[in-house]
Amino acid sequence: MCGTTRLQDADAAVELGVDALGFIFAEKSPRYVTPGFAASLIDTLPPFVSRVGVFVDASLEQVKEIVTSAGLTQVQLHGKESADFCAELKKWNRSLVVCKAFLVGKDSSGPNLSSYLGSIDCLLFDTYVKGMDGGTGQSFDWRAITGLKLNVPMILAGGLNPGNVTEAIKSTRPYAIDINSGVEKSPGVKNHELLAQLVDKVRRIETALSTG
Repeated sequence: MCGTTRLQDADAAVELGVDALGFIFAEKSPRYVTPGFAASLIDTLPPFVSRVGVFVDASLEQVKEIVTSAGLTQVQLHGKESADFCAELKKWNRSLVVCKAFLVGKDSSGPNLSSYLGSIDCLLFDTYVKGMDGGTGQSFDWRAITGLKLNVPMILAGGLNPGNVTEAIKSTRPYAIDINSGVEKSPGVKNHELLAQLVDKVRRIETALSTG
């Protein structure tokens, strides 16, 4: 669950069994939180819940500083960060999970995945909307990524909600999904009922795929 801005939302997500909580450190985002505030929420989380920081073209030193001060275990890079940038983060902290986001849409240029695959732990596909770095609340045509041969786990994002998450997982078979606006009342304010519905559907399709 990305875009975490409130303790009650973090608590609800943990109670429902969400595996990772995302905190957005891009100041242009309506879900932006300060590193200090994120650290205060992260301090309340139980073990084995991943602490994810979302960055957009921050400097290497900024990312390192926030990873350390907030207690992050994973970063999602949603800007124009290079493969060398990702490799430097891995060199700095081998235990840090580095995930690079790529935007997919009819007007986007095809992502150059091959140059990154030796420098990242996972990749994320989100929806391309001109002038935005993600968080659009819109889905892309999942057929664009089916059949890709990847050697790292893939996370699916982009407009996922209780109404489309089952079909999204069936279509793309991701390692994980990233949810945000599809379970919100307003930016940064999660709808716990929608979140519960989505988690239930994810667990059901997960079971069906593993047994089928």
